[in-house]
Amino acid sequence: MANTLGYYNPVFYANEALIWLSKALGMAGRVHRGYDEERRAFDRGQVVNIRRPSIMTVADAPATAADLTTESVQVSLDYWRESKFKLTDREIAYTGNRVIEEHIMPAAYALADDIDQKLALLYKDVPYFHDIAGGASTTAVVADVTAARKILFDNQVPLADESKVHLMADSGMEKALLDLAAFSQWQGSGTSGVETQMRGQLGKRYGMNIFANQNVQSHTPGTCNDTALLINNGAGYAVGISTINLDAADAGVAGTLVAGDVLTIGSYKYVVTATNTASGNAFTGVTISPALKAAVVDNAVVTARIDTHIAAMAFQRDAFALVMARLPDYTNFDGLGAKVASVQDPVTGLAVRARVYYVGNSSEVHVALDALYGVKTLNPYMAVRICG
Repeated sequence: MANTLGYYNPVFYANEALIWLSKALGMAGRVHRGYDEERRAFDRGQVVNIRRPSIMTVADAPATAADLTTESVQVSLDYWRESKFKLTDREIAYTGNRVIEEHIMPAAYALADDIDQKLALLYKDVPYFHDIAGGASTTAVVADVTAARKILFDNQVPLADESKVHLMADSGMEKALLDLAAFSQWQGSGTSGVETQMRGQLGKRYGMNIFANQNVQSHTPGTCNDTALLINNGAGYAVGISTINLDAADAGVAGTLVAGDVLTIGSYKYVVTATNTASGNAFTGVTISPALKAAVVDNAVVTARIDTHIAAMAFQRDAFALVMARLPDYTNFDGLGAKVASVQDPVTGLAVRARVYYVGNSSEVHVALDALYGVKTLNPYMAVRICG
């Protein structure tokens, strides 16, 4: 006789998962979060529009009033991810609903970790960087923290609201900072230092909320054999161009440039967005981001950063965005052999779906949590890599 699943409450599971998802977010809890205001259901690969945070300007009074039009940004819902577990009839008979409830938290945590990994990979969009003086994240000192803040400041990143400014460290950087008096001793940081000793959390220092993240990425560069490159286009390039050709003065450039490699052109830095392989002493059609901020002439010097490094980051919240879409719960369909509930927080936009269904052939109850989401860099100049 088929299991009717009358005992199980997917609405409870979904709401519990939403709570745990919110608690477990690392970088994802510190970026701009949006959702489609019409609350439609979406499929993977579809695009939604979110509002980019406004930037206002000042002029001599009496000034002309600006149109209050919030810019929309398109974000592709590239990831439909789920965490699923199964229970046999025997396990259910002995433990009942409790065993499912106990598994909701780790399943939601796994989803949160997956989202966090995708956000940490956005370091590849960030062109500005600070190299830790000691050469490794394990040698970080206070000067490395303040140097990263200086780069944000010089890039005119809003820093007045400290709640929106963060620094993400890997384990090596966290240890190095925890060992410093400025972070974890009374004589260096007063009661905050004592709190750090007790909790092992770096907390707020130098106007940034510092947190350790196991998902900090390591950049593997291209194999380009020459870091001194030149613009290769007789007419040069105008402002706004995002595809350029490069060569080298010594006529011996070879290898590849890959996404995340940094190019310094004049006073600005850019990132390569896709793998490009040199041919005939030239890279043809190198795509960069952002688009050129200033015009460049033929043979202008381009300095490539080709190195492996840990990509810790300091960033303002609006540098990156996480967008989630509410998956359908099939409330208008009966007889699907499953109980489904989909919930979304109207404030944060976080959304998760819970599904419970019985698999007769194997006499198992399957429980799944899934989420549909996309991540995007909104402004790469509002973040800086801290390279070790």
